[in-house]
Amino acid sequence: MIALIDLYRKELLKVNGFSPSTVETYTLSIKAFCQFAITELKTDPPNVSGPQLLKYILYLKNTGIGHSRIENHHYALKSFFAFLKRSGDIPSNPAHALPLLITRRRQVTKPISAHSALKLLDSFDQSTWHGLRNYTMVAVLWALGLRTSELTSLKVKNFETGHGKKIGLLRIRGKNKKQRALFVVDRLFDDLTRYLAHPRSPNKKRAPLFPAQPDTAISNNRLQNIVKEHARKAGIKSRVTPRVLRHAFATEMYH
Repeated sequence: MIALIDLYRKELLKVNGFSPSTVETYTLSIKAFCQFAITELKTDPPNVSGPQLLKYILYLKNTGIGHSRIENHHYALKSFFAFLKRSGDIPSNPAHALPLLITRRRQVTKPISAHSALKLLDSFDQSTWHGLRNYTMVAVLWALGLRTSELTSLKVKNFETGHGKKIGLLRIRGKNKKQRALFVVDRLFDDLTRYLAHPRSPNKKRAPLFPAQPDTAISNNRLQNIVKEHARKAGIKSRVTPRVLRHAFATEMYH
């Protein structure tokens, strides 16, 4: 099974063009299913039947996990068994027995106001390196509308100066490895250059722009917690997350 899962993983990356995080999610889902098939169903995973797949989905629901995670398992099973059928490892696809899931309406993300975003920025103690790093991360999130993963994957080399007075470029690698360049100007340019001039800030081109430890980028979860902690500290009553800041994307207000 390990070899089959590895081939499946490679197909998701190369043929389907899924992002590494999506591939990791699907792979973990299939590994969890294989464990269930062996220990609970007493069946070799490729040989399961449609009713057994339904039993697994019911088992997942009974564990109390959220609807979105069940969706991930559901889609992973469908794509995995479709892969096995295409590769000739199974004669028929048992995942055809899985019903269509009812997609729940996602909650609309409400952006915070410019006033609240500025209150959030003011809550950071910039006299310390950690405070300066956290302030700069949130400023970049809000001013440029980055995704959490885009910010945490930034390297020092991704920020380019020398494009004019107080004009820089931040090169982003987004979903499906698509690249784009965003202008960094005026106040945000000053903030980034001031942060990088700090003695504790990274200076190697391939180093993470926002490290948690030397050569280790800050994690998505830690970034989420920093934003939430400082939103409470700033007295902001509405829900504030990196995603909310992305939707509040208002460069002209920040300037």
